[in-house]
Amino acid sequence: MGPHYFNLAILFFTGIILLLIIFILAIMYIRNRRGGKFQKWKLMASLLVRKAIFFDNEQDEQRKAIPVTTRLQKLLSDNQHFRKILTDELTNAKKNVSGTSADNLKQLYMQLNLHHFAIAKLKSYKWYVKAQAIQELAVMDMKEHIAKIYRFTNNANELVRMEAQIAVVKLYGFEGLRFLDVVTYPITEWQQIRLLHELAQVPAENFNGMESWLRSQNKSVITFALKLARTYHRFEIYSEIIACLQDEDAGVRLQAIETLGELYDDDTSDILISRYLLEDLRQQIAIVKVLKNIATERDIPVLLDQLNSDNAELKLMVARALANIGTKGLEALHHHRQACEYPLDRIITQIESEVAV
Repeated sequence: MGPHYFNLAILFFTGIILLLIIFILAIMYIRNRRGGKFQKWKLMASLLVRKAIFFDNEQDEQRKAIPVTTRLQKLLSDNQHFRKILTDELTNAKKNVSGTSADNLKQLYMQLNLHHFAIAKLKSYKWYVKAQAIQELAVMDMKEHIAKIYRFTNNANELVRMEAQIAVVKLYGFEGLRFLDVVTYPITEWQQIRLLHELAQVPAENFNGMESWLRSQNKSVITFALKLARTYHRFEIYSEIIACLQDEDAGVRLQAIETLGELYDDDTSDILISRYLLEDLRQQIAIVKVLKNIATERDIPVLLDQLNSDNAELKLMVARALANIGTKGLEALHHHRQACEYPLDRIITQIESEVAV
């Protein structure tokens, strides 16, 4: 290759490098301008939200409009990025305030017609857009749109469905649980925890329908209803809880057993003992845990028989149940034929040290 071609190659690659540098500088310039613009918009949104929080409307019979500049209104209608920034500022603030301030934020949200944009998002084919819109409407206390949200409580998409279920409970408390009448998809363990947490924030009013939920074809609805019964001490549905011990689903039976540990009467121990040999190990351990708190001296012979189990955890739970009955339970434990053999001898020693403490 001659010197002429070599010089051309150098010029070519130098030109490419210069173009790359110019391109990178242009990108950095655009990003800096955009970042500065976003910071300015965020400040504008924050100031408006702060004005709404402290806006005094209490002296008026009819609520006054919160002052909004023409420039901001135009920016809001023309620029979706600013609209998102302002919506995020409003929803984040609404989560952390209550009373008049919360009412003012809701008023501003509606005054700026932001709820119309959220409702429009409910028609999106993107699941995450729907889920975000549902969450936004719930945070902003849009009870007037409950019907639109409710239809998503049995949506095929799990995250959309979960947000809708949380939203109706957030908006209407226990009355919002009516979605349990129609939901066909499983309610996950995590979702059940979220629902119970949301319910803990509201008074237990309009709390009905549990009997039908315990007869649901959706097994996760039954397990959730059993958790509700246990959490809110619904003694009036004791017979329906007992009926759940016959359910074909092992998870339902386990929840029923655990619920009977909180809601029991004089016959509960007999009922659980009658189920004991019909159950798998997991349910058997759950039954013994319940018996630890409700068993009486009449249950001692049955518990002694279970000490013959090869499962160490079950053996320990049975021994604790016997000890918890009292002096006669401990005596029976000591007189068991395996009392001097491993591991029962160690278990007895451990339980006696626990009782001594």
